[in-house]
Amino acid sequence: MEKLSIENQLIMMEKYRLTAEETLLIDLLFLASIEEGHKEYLVKYLNMPIEKSGLGDLLVNLQNKGIITKKYKIPAKGQRFDPEALEFNKNFLHNYRKFSGELGIEFFKEYPSIAIIDGKEVPLKNYAKKFSTEEEFYFAYGKAIGFKLDNHKEVIEIIKWAKDNNCNLLNMNIADFVISKMWRSIDELKNGNGVMTFNYVKSI
Repeated sequence: MEKLSIENQLIMMEKYRLTAEETLLIDLLFLASIEEGHKEYLVKYLNMPIEKSGLGDLLVNLQNKGIITKKYKIPAKGQRFDPEALEFNKNFLHNYRKFSGELGIEFFKEYPSIAIIDGKEVPLKNYAKKFSTEEEFYFAYGKAIGFKLDNHKEVIEIIKWAKDNNCNLLNMNIADFVISKMWRSIDELKNGNGVMTFNYVKSI
């Protein structure tokens, strides 16, 4: 998970009524997940000789605030805690991705940087004509796919297919690509749908 900016972190804290300690724990739990694989930061924090709430109490708070699922069984005191088994609430993850720009960042990285058009190099990742900041662009992409991870994965696969098959529909500015949702047209081409072939006859 991409880390939230301070501004968006404050928005999430206000939305879910999170304390600073709970917010830090969420970040550490993300880092300790299977995807990130960095349990060492959580372990270091839990073993630090500083005044802090008990892990069990914090997990109960996160469960009551809709951060982790109700079906997740919080370990009793003295029982082993496995952060990889923890389940985050889907609605919370949806909102987190919305404000973190994570999906937009992955999309930006996957999109081609330069195209050769009529023998000239043309930059494709200049979003400045449509969006003021990176964060604004990331949010626009997320909004275009409904901030849904499944839709994002589908778009990434479509872009990979377009690059592998030298699809000309990918030869456009990244901002225009997002605004027009051009992945839909590429998907139709990929599946052999919505394609018309014109044979021009020149009059003599």
